Amino acid sequence: MNIKELFFNENKQIRIFWRILIFILLISLAILPLTLINNSYLQFVGAVFILIFGLYINSKYLDKRSFSEYGLVFKIETFSNLLIGILIGVFSVILILLIGKITGIIIVSDHTSTLKLSLISLFAFKMFLVSILEETFFRGYLYTNLYDGFKSKKTSQKMTFLISLLISSVMFGLAHFSNNNASIHSIVLLTINGIVWCIPFAITKNLGLSIGLHFAWNFTQTLLGFTMSGNKAINSLYIIENQKSDLLSGGEYGPEAGFLGLIGFITMLLLSFAYLKIKQKKRITTLYM
Repeated sequence: MNIKELFFNENKQIRIFWRILIFILLISLAILPLTLINNSYLQFVGAVFILIFGLYINSKYLDKRSFSEYGLVFKIETFSNLLIGILIGVFSVILILLIGKITGIIIVSDHTSTLKLSLISLFAFKMFLVSILEETFFRGYLYTNLYDGFKSKKTSQKMTFLISLLISSVMFGLAHFSNNNASIHSIVLLTINGIVWCIPFAITKNLGLSIGLHFAWNFTQTLLGFTMSGNKAINSLYIIENQKSDLLSGGEYGPEAGFLGLIGFITMLLLSFAYLKIKQKKRITTLYM
């Protein structure tokens, strides 16, 4: 392999490794000045804008693909998927709360202070931005490019899917290693979490369901009183204390590092499959009506 082949494929396009590396470096440099802003909400707004604009430029000059292939498709289906994703996410968190309470894994008690609607609204907005940011990058951009990069005559479609799914999800898990109380358990389970949120995108090529799941999972955990990704709930409905082993409860990191989180992930995946199957049947029925 000569130097040119190291950087370019047979279609004279920059190889996938270098495209991803270039994109990450450019986006990181563009986002870096946001750290000077002493407002996390403005930081996330700026980061989402930079990422989406960066992807648009990237689609034209680096990836040379349609921008819609990243899953940011603005149509009715996207918003219906988003709504269903939110409902599934909320249900999954409520389910692990009930299971945790019934089995004694956690103790749930009423919060004495009054909820502040303004704080809840701001937090919801922030979590929505986080879900757009992470799903667009890890699923929309990274998974799509990895799938494209590993696709070849020697690799089956199934194997290409599995490799791309695993790598993008591992990177999602590792991206949270610096969170408070992160551990091997949390990284492994967040990798599973990434797989659960990537599969709906891989099936639909639309980020609506994944963003809805992500947003509802993060927001509802904090609203109910769970520690979410190492961040303790402050303005919540309940006070939740871990009663049994960290392996079950997730310990100080929250459910995402324990068995309760795994139950939530499996629930989200199964309900997502059920929704997409029902949706597919309706689409087929409509075609033959």
